[in-house]
Amino acid sequence: MTNTDLQEDYSSISLMHYSQLLNFLGPFGLIIPIVLWSSKKESIKDMDVHGKAVVNFQISLLIYSITFFVLLFVSFILTFFLIGFIFLILLVAIGIALALLMIIPPIMGGIAASEKRLYKYPLSIKFF
Repeated sequence: MTNTDLQEDYSSISLMHYSQLLNFLGPFGLIIPIVLWSSKKESIKDMDVHGKAVVNFQISLLIYSITFFVLLFVSFILTFFLIGFIFLILLVAIGIALALLMIIPPIMGGIAASEKRLYKYPLSIKFF
């Protein structure tokens, strides 16, 4: 299929961006965008580019979240020795920022896709 044979369906692309909000229900925020991207990238114009951006962002968020929870666990252990309280307060602030990073950029990406633009996700590591 050539690029001219592909259909334009920015509502599906927007849905892929918005589906990242399912992160709060488990791994669905990563699984559903991957399924949408892999099943539609051959038939919808710009789905491949948007899908790569979404998956790169989700993998980056996964790495940041794992790192956050490891540091949080270490901080909880250190609070028993009275040196982890400051670290714990700092981690709460980082946790709030991480939660906002899981909410705001997917919405911005969905809005940009509905306007036929590619949203550049912040703090996204390029894997694909």
